Amino acid sequence: MDSKDNYIDKLLGKWLAGTATDEEQEVIKQWAGGNEENLEVLETLQKVRDEKMGEPLLVNVDEKINEIWAKGMRSRHREKAVWKPIFKYAAAITLLVCTFWALVQLNNGGFDREAITVPEQPVYIFRENLAGQKTKLYMPDGSVAYLNSASSIKYLQGFSGIERRVELKGEAYFEVARNMEKPFIVESHGVETIALGTAFNLNAYSPEEELRVSLVEGKVMVHKRGNLADGVMLSPGRELHVGLGTDKLIETSFDPEEVIGWKDGKLIFKNAGFHEVKLRLERWFGVDIEIVGRVPGDWRLSTVYRGQTLKNILTDLQYSKDFAYGIEKEKVIIKF
Repeated sequence: MDSKDNYIDKLLGKWLAGTATDEEQEVIKQWAGGNEENLEVLETLQKVRDEKMGEPLLVNVDEKINEIWAKGMRSRHREKAVWKPIFKYAAAITLLVCTFWALVQLNNGGFDREAITVPEQPVYIFRENLAGQKTKLYMPDGSVAYLNSASSIKYLQGFSGIERRVELKGEAYFEVARNMEKPFIVESHGVETIALGTAFNLNAYSPEEELRVSLVEGKVMVHKRGNLADGVMLSPGRELHVGLGTDKLIETSFDPEEVIGWKDGKLIFKNAGFHEVKLRLERWFGVDIEIVGRVPGDWRLSTVYRGQTLKNILTDLQYSKDFAYGIEKEKVIIKF
């Protein structure tokens, strides 16, 4: 899907959730009037949005999305038309709208209160990437998160409440939608990064000893939980290294390509030792690497790989690092 489709995708999601501005609604109208197929897309979304859902609250998100998707596919098949991939995203937003509609009906007496039990437990969205996987996630406030391999995020459905809090394990790059009334907070290993509208990378892979927040644009405040007074306000181009087992906070500059190149498919090493190379190859490709023999003490690597297979990378490395290797499914053996 190209950038224009992504933009329309996001606008349709905001329209379904009732948060699109007048200007954004006008863009949607112009898009729908562009051709008959777009108009059919909008009309079908309207139908899906206006349907009364039997379950007032979301429990199994993926299952409900698939149900809406399947139902829409059957409907469009009867009309001899084909659904666009956009409906998969729209279905998720529709569930939020239906949830809101159900709660309004409940408050207004539209449902039989004795027949419906509304759970008091908050509903969380959880997304996880295994090693070798990377995903781009659209969040309910319009923010975007690029989730790296072997990473996960968790947040309250709809970002209800006075803040937009995300729990992160691993690494992610965030493009935060601006909202002065509702700060965006990423929590990881007891460290909070607070933003209002900005773009930053947060590397919090465990069990590494430090957490790194790298600010691309805007401003963020980074502090350890319960210790806001000692927080650090970062400016664009600055990076904060937070010692997880200590009180050490070190602010430096950083190379944007080196830090966030991963989200564009670049595997970048800068004066990296063997342990770092091994660990990142395992995460990037979802493999286990076994070492036979003694690793040379002077191992250092500075290079950039983009769109290369694991085999190509290992073949390239073996000429300069003098080792043999074998690959069997998800296991790699390197012999020195």
